Amino acid sequence: MSGRGRPNKYKTHVEPYLDQIKDLALTMTEEQIAETLGVAYSSFRVYKQQYSALNDALQKGRKDLVAELKSVLIKKAKGFIYEEKTIIEEVNPETGEMEIVRRETKIKYAQPDVAAGNLLLKNYDKENWANDPQALELRRKELELNERKLEANEW
Repeated sequence: MSGRGRPNKYKTHVEPYLDQIKDLALTMTEEQIAETLGVAYSSFRVYKQQYSALNDALQKGRKDLVAELKSVLIKKAKGFIYEEKTIIEEVNPETGEMEIVRRETKIKYAQPDVAAGNLLLKNYDKENWANDPQALELRRKELELNERKLEANEW
């Protein structure tokens, strides 16, 4: 008896698509990726533990996604200029069909987003930004006290 179960789909359903998996990780959950590849999610999780190449592809995709989202959040927090394009259509009385009459392009300005700025400051400048300023002050005092205790113990 060989003791074998079902054949491993990693070599046929996952490994050939590692580059695409990195890209899929930008827009899909791991469960969705597994479904797209035709692999059971339970098997996909096992493959992720067994094959570092799969885990690396997923991590690279997530890292790229995080970088892209940070960039978008910073842009939104600061405000930005963008183009808004509109197509104006009307019914042609002769044919009865919709036809493009004109195209308009407007330059617009998206105002800075306070919530996006707040989120960025809370993550990038944690020592000075918090939801609870009193808790922040208590943490500062606790840190100062701990530093004094350390200095006192060194002597």
